Parts: sequence; C-alpha cells; structure tokens
Amino acid sequence: MNTNKNIPKRAQGQIAEKQAEVWFRRNGYQIKHINWYHNHKEIDLVVENSKCRVFVEVKFNNANSINFPEAKINKQKQQFLQQCARSYQYEFPSNKPLRFDIIAITKSPFSHQIYHVKDAFFGRHSYKRSGRLSHFYDIDFNLKRF
Repeated sequence: MNTNKNIPKRAQGQIAEKQAEVWFRRNGYQIKHINWYHNHKEIDLVVENSKCRVFVEVKFNNANSINFPEAKINKQKQQFLQQCARSYQYEFPSNKPLRFDIIAITKSPFSHQIYHVKDAFFGRHSYKRSGRLSHFYDIDFNLKRF
C-alpha cells in the first residue's frame, strides 16, 4: 500500500485537486480553470454552474492530523484568493454571482472524506463562524471513495 509518506507534498496536492475536480464534475459544475495563476498567487479551481461562478481552494490532510484541512486557510490566504478572483473576473468577465468554496479532503487508509464548504468566507456557513460539525448536515457530500 502506498502511504502519503512516500508521496511528495506537491503530488499529494495535485491528487487532492484532481479529486475535487471529479467532485465538481459529478455535481454538475463545469471546470473553467485548474491552477489559475496571477502574480504568483493561485486559485486551485474555477468552476461554474448555471447559477454562479465558484473559486475553490482545495486543502488536504491525513486522518491522523489534529486539525481539519480547512483550518489551514488564514485571513491572508483569503485576501490572496479575493485578489486573484478580481483579476480573474477582469480577464474572464461574467455576470454570475461569485462564491468562494473550500474542498477539504481527509485521507484515511481506506478512503478519502471530502467536505464541501459552500460560500466559506462570507456565507452563513462560513467555516470560521460556524465550526465544522454545525454545518456538516448542510454539505453536499459526506463520504466518497475514489
């Protein structure tokens, strides 16, 4: 069995981003860009559905980590994502409402758990405001094997 100790951190991130891409495709989103860069800042995924454009940050942890993956997103990272989103909107204009989501992936030996936090920075389910367990029932996806 291949463990994460044998996989470089960048490769783990790419695997997590691919899983997030699959998740969004399965849920009716169209992938617009993967790893879009502006001034050395990156947006992991830009996706759209008929209702909105979504800027996605993907975070990954092992199951034995003491923190949830989304806890890695601090205020500075949020500001970088917002700056990137403004640049993206300038380059690829859209009249759709914007949203910032987090895909938090936790790997256990037998599966990956994916938590989709919609409108993570500003919405009523903001991960900083509500805490993970209080919005668990509102997420679209509980457990999926890849």
